[in-house]
Amino acid sequence: MTAFYDRAELDSLALSAYLSFGDWATAEAHGHRCLAGLRPHMYRSRAIATARLARAQLEVAAAVATTLQVPADAAASHPRVVGLLDAFGRRLAEIAPQGPHAGLWAEFSTT
Repeated sequence: MTAFYDRAELDSLALSAYLSFGDWATAEAHGHRCLAGLRPHMYRSRAIATARLARAQLEVAAAVATTLQVPADAAASHPRVVGLLDAFGRRLAEIAPQGPHAGLWAEFSTT
């Protein structure tokens, strides 16, 4: 696989897999490694990985701060990023429906 994918892309695949298993801590670790290794021109991949990382983060403040790093144009126009951010919003509503972080997310997601 490393003949076709670089380390960052493999970490992105692992991030996605661990998210689907519900292994949030391992997914978060792969997300950080993915973002650290992505090449600068991989704009869409960075937006997708950032959205997935936010969903994996266990601490609400860190997760919301991560989502705010997704570029606004990607958050509004790329279907996969939009879907990932919607999934993040649903998870945030499950674990912390009230409070300042939920309000910050609501403000970001509506603008």
